[in-house]
Amino acid sequence: MSTLILCLHSSGSPTSMWRNVARMPALAATPVLAPALLGYPPNPRIPVGAVLAPDADVAHVRALLPADLSRLHLVGHSYGGVVALQLARELAPIVRSVWVYEPVLFSALMHDPTADSAARAEATAMFGDPAFRDPAVAGSAEWCERFVDYWNRPGAFARMTREQRDALIAVGGKIYAEVLILFGPRGTFADWHRDVPMTVAYGSETRATARAMAVALAGANPKAMLEVVPACGHMAPLTDPAAIARSLEAHFARVQPL
Repeated sequence: MSTLILCLHSSGSPTSMWRNVARMPALAATPVLAPALLGYPPNPRIPVGAVLAPDADVAHVRALLPADLSRLHLVGHSYGGVVALQLARELAPIVRSVWVYEPVLFSALMHDPTADSAARAEATAMFGDPAFRDPAVAGSAEWCERFVDYWNRPGAFARMTREQRDALIAVGGKIYAEVLILFGPRGTFADWHRDVPMTVAYGSETRATARAMAVALAGANPKAMLEVVPACGHMAPLTDPAAIARSLEAHFARVQPL
């Protein structure tokens, strides 16, 4: 296999969020791989309190790639976007482009002196709250509700079906582990420079934190195009797949040939 498009899902989301990518006419001849990250079905569940290495998902995904791969395009949303950017560094010789939607580079947001101070304060109020970081409640229905409502506005968790809520709670341990990873090692947005064509997209209706991280990441990458997706929030790959498909189509047209 010479070329592959690798799509990485966000925290608590299913791999099916990328189903429209494989259906794009422009990608008809290019294989698309959308694997489940650690802790998500069909992989074994990760219990609350488990400590994962910052590159655990990177190693997991790398093991799934074909040995004869020579050209790789990376696509990621939120936490999956962070993993995609990590892979872009580790697999630099074969990476041809990166498309990320609101990658949650919280460590850089919290420690980069040039980062948006209001966004940093918002992140601290949510993710720095001891009640949210307490492993005794992490992954519970109440904890998942707070997490979902942060990214989707109040009441979003309550509007989910029982099956959706149960599925989210089932991976709550991994989501909590991801939060700890994202607020781990110190660094700046300059550490996320990747020398490849990149699209960094964010929704016009998203949180201040997500907007600030996207803008700062694009600013640290001269080959990046910053895109604002109209009328979309953080979960646009799930709530408005058509808008995301348009962004991806424009990205792949820009980085042709695949």
